[in-house]
Amino acid sequence: MKNIYLFELSDIFADQVYLPYSSGVVWSYLKTNSIIQKNYQLKDWFFVRDNASNIIKKIENPNILLFSSFMWNWNLNCEIAKTIKKQYPKCLIICGGQHQPLPDRNKNFFKQYPYIDVLIHHEGELTMEEILLKPDDLKNIKGLTLNIDNKEFVTPSRKRLDNIEDVPSPYLDGSFDWIVQKNKKENNYAFNATVESARGCPYSCSFCEIGEQYYQKIKTSYDKTKKEIEWIAKNKIEYITDANSNYGIMFTHDYDLAQYIVKIKEKYKYPHAYRVTWSKGQADKVLQIAKLFEEANIQKGMTIALQSMNPKVLEAIKRKNIDGGKLSEFIRMYEKENISSYVELIWGLPEETLESFINGVASIIEEGYHNYLDIHLMMLLPNAPISEIGYKERYGLKTLAVQPRFSHRSNPEQLVKDTVDFVIEANSFTNEDWIEGHQFRWIVIFGHYLGALQFIARGLNKIYNISYKEFYTKLLIEAKEQPKSYLGKEYWNIKNNLNIILKNKRHWGDVIEGAGDINWEVDEASAIRLTKNKDTFYKEIKDYLIQEYTFIDIKVVDELFKYQLSRLHNPFKKYPFTKKFKYNIHNVIENESKLEKKDTRLLFEGKNYNANLYQWAKETLWFGRRIARYKTRATVL
Repeated sequence: MKNIYLFELSDIFADQVYLPYSSGVVWSYLKTNSIIQKNYQLKDWFFVRDNASNIIKKIENPNILLFSSFMWNWNLNCEIAKTIKKQYPKCLIICGGQHQPLPDRNKNFFKQYPYIDVLIHHEGELTMEEILLKPDDLKNIKGLTLNIDNKEFVTPSRKRLDNIEDVPSPYLDGSFDWIVQKNKKENNYAFNATVESARGCPYSCSFCEIGEQYYQKIKTSYDKTKKEIEWIAKNKIEYITDANSNYGIMFTHDYDLAQYIVKIKEKYKYPHAYRVTWSKGQADKVLQIAKLFEEANIQKGMTIALQSMNPKVLEAIKRKNIDGGKLSEFIRMYEKENISSYVELIWGLPEETLESFINGVASIIEEGYHNYLDIHLMMLLPNAPISEIGYKERYGLKTLAVQPRFSHRSNPEQLVKDTVDFVIEANSFTNEDWIEGHQFRWIVIFGHYLGALQFIARGLNKIYNISYKEFYTKLLIEAKEQPKSYLGKEYWNIKNNLNIILKNKRHWGDVIEGAGDINWEVDEASAIRLTKNKDTFYKEIKDYLIQEYTFIDIKVVDELFKYQLSRLHNPFKKYPFTKKFKYNIHNVIENESKLEKKDTRLLFEGKNYNANLYQWAKETLWFGRRIARYKTRATVL
C-alpha cells in the first residue's frame, strides 16, 4: 500500500476552522475506484495551520503528498514539501487548488520550486484519479504541468466535468466523519462547512480567479447539497458557506434550496447561518430568497457588489454595474421589505484614482445608504485574468507581497510565512494615493458604517447641507494635522502600522485587551477603543465642528451629539432607556422632516452586554456589521 497525505491548511478564527472541502471532494472521488482502494491508503489529512516542523514530524514513509493550495497556505505548503522531498526524494509532490500558476504564466516555475513534481490545473477529481492509476505515464494525462528536469512540460487542458451532482461527497461517504473524530482527539475546534450547490460563473470579472473562460458554464448539484446540509445540521455545525458564485441566478433551484435549508433549521436548530454570494446585478430578482433567509434568521445582509462607481474602472475589469438610479431603487426596496443590505467596493482597481474612489464612496452615502459599506483592498490572485503580464503592464499595476489580510484570526501576533500581492500603485494612482485611500476607507467605515459619527454627519447634511464628502475628507485632514488629538492618534497609529505591514513585519489589524486574542480590522478596533474613550472623542469632534462651521447652531449640535450617543450601541449601557430632546432630531435624520423646535421623547432599545466587550464586539462589529447592529432602535414616544 502506498501512503497518501492530504493537505488543506487553514487558519483558526476564534477557535473555528473550515472542514477541508476541496481536498475532501477529490479524496471522495478517488475512494470510489477499487484499484486505488487496493493500492493506496490515506495516512493523514492536515487541515489546520501549524508550524511546519509539527506537521512534518507526523509524516512517515510518504509516497504522495497532495496539497490543496490557496494564497493563505502556499508558502507553508512549500516549506513542508521542500523538507519532505529532501527526506524522501521519491515522494511525489502534487499541488492542486487555485494558487499554483496556470500554464500561461508558470514559466521557470520549477526553477523556483524544484521539489514540486506536478501541478494540477482546474478541476482535480479525474486528473488525480489518472495520476494514481498511471503514475509512470504522467505525460499523457491532461490538465498538468510536470517537472521534467526543472523545466515545465504542459499537457493538454482537461475539459470540465459534465456533471457534479454525481461526484461523491466527503460529507456523505464517511470522509468527514473521520475528520470530525480526528478533531475531537487532537484539537476540538468548532467547524465551519462549505457546500457547492453550483460550480462556475458566467461573468468575466478580471480580478476573480473564476473569471477565466474555463469556468463560465454553470454546473449544479442541488440534490447532493441538500443531503450534505442535513449531515452538517445533524453534526451541529453552525456556519455554512455555499461556494456557488451567483446564488439566485438559477432562481427556481436556489429558491427551492433556500426553502429546504429553512426546514432543516426548523428540524435540527442548525445551521445558524448560511452564507451565499448573491447573483451579480440581479439584486431585485433574489429578494424573495433574501426574505426567506432573513425571516429564518439564517442569512443577514443582501450584497450589492459594485466594486467601483467609476465607469472606466468597470470597463477595465470587465464588470457591469447597476446604474445609480437602480442602486437607489434597490436600497428603498430592501428597506421597505425590512431586508438588510450592504454594498461592496474595492480600492486599488485599475483606472481608479483617489478622487474617483472618494467620489464613489461619497455618492453611495449621498444616495441615502447608511447600513454598511465594505471596502476591500485590491489583491492580485495569481490565476485571475488581471494577473496576466500584459494586463499588469497595460495598467501599470505594482504590488507588494505582505501578510494575508485576515481579521479575527487566533494567534495573530505570529507572522505567517504566506503572503498576498496587494496592488499598491497603478497608472491611475500613486503609492501615496493608495495609502490615503486606505485611510479614507478607515474614517468612512469607522465613522459612518460602524456608527461613530453617522448620525452627526446625517444631521449636518440634512440641516446645513454639509456634504458627506466634505464632512469626512475634512475630518480626515483634521486627524492627520492634529496627531495629539484622539482621532489623530487613531489616524497615525493606523498609518504607521500600515507602513510596517507593507514591509511584511506586522499582521493586519489590532489585538485589543479585553476583546479576545484575535486581530480586529482597523475600523473595528477604533470602534472598540471608542467605547472607553467617548467623552474625549466627542468633545474634540464637537469643538472641531463648531470651529470649522461657524454658522451652525450650538444648541442643535448639542442635540445631534446627544442623539448620536444614544443611537450608537454601547456595551456598558443598560437598555432600554428614554431621552428627551428639544428638537425633532430623530425625524429629521430618519424621516426627512424639517428641523423644528419640538419637545420629543425617544425610546432607545438594544441588547444588553453587561460590559462584556468581546461578546459585544463579536456580535455587533464582526457578525453584525453587515446588518448594522452597531445602531440602537429609536422610537418616538
